[in-house]
Amino acid sequence: MDDVLAYNPLKFKMLRAFSKLSFIKIDDEENKALRDIILMHNENCLNMPNSNDIFSFDNTIHNKIISKLKKNNYKLNMVDILDACSNSNLLEHEMALESGTLHQLANNDTNTINTFGEWDYISHQVIASPFKPLEYVDKMDIFGYKYIPGFPGTISKYLLVELKKGVALVEDIEQVMKYVDWINQEYSFGNYSMINAFLVAKSINKSVIETRDSLARRNYLIGRRPAKSAVWSNLKLVEYNFDIATNSIKYTII
Repeated sequence: MDDVLAYNPLKFKMLRAFSKLSFIKIDDEENKALRDIILMHNENCLNMPNSNDIFSFDNTIHNKIISKLKKNNYKLNMVDILDACSNSNLLEHEMALESGTLHQLANNDTNTINTFGEWDYISHQVIASPFKPLEYVDKMDIFGYKYIPGFPGTISKYLLVELKKGVALVEDIEQVMKYVDWINQEYSFGNYSMINAFLVAKSINKSVIETRDSLARRNYLIGRRPAKSAVWSNLKLVEYNFDIATNSIKYTII
């Protein structure tokens, strides 16, 4: 792991927080850096027969696990998770709201896509602060990005979604903007126009809307010669409702 992290330090973000976790998702740049260091350590094997299988997938162990499980004894179903965490049209756990939103984005649910847009990469609990003891690290609920159509690898927009299972508070606007500034610093490098931000809550009152209108703005420059000034104000407020009939989350931009 030391060899991996030292190989390309700027690319490894999530792997540095791989502590007390059984699963972690890395983005495309981090994935490529990890793939590169593995290839470098196995370069002598690449000219051997069947070298194209160096990243092949072997499902032998997975099949053994499946054979030992009784029918319906092991399943992960988003419909069941949402149903178990719901109380009328409210979700009582933010992790249920988070996983349900990701599930519906990934499966191109019409209402969800119309609200947040389509994205080529989405993940949850992505680090959004300088590294420190992991229990104190800030994390974005949902982070994603999309490519310019026809040009995979060239990112055009970033997604930020902050989720609240209950009533949104004024300080939630400040939290979202802290993450917006982090994405601008770490990913879009001064170009706020690349960032699409959302605050999702069960209900959003007038004071939160007024705070968004006054605080959720950033002045920035476009270009160099000549430089042009622009204003970012792309934070959308969204209310959710859990639909008992369909066991799905419905979103409304306010």
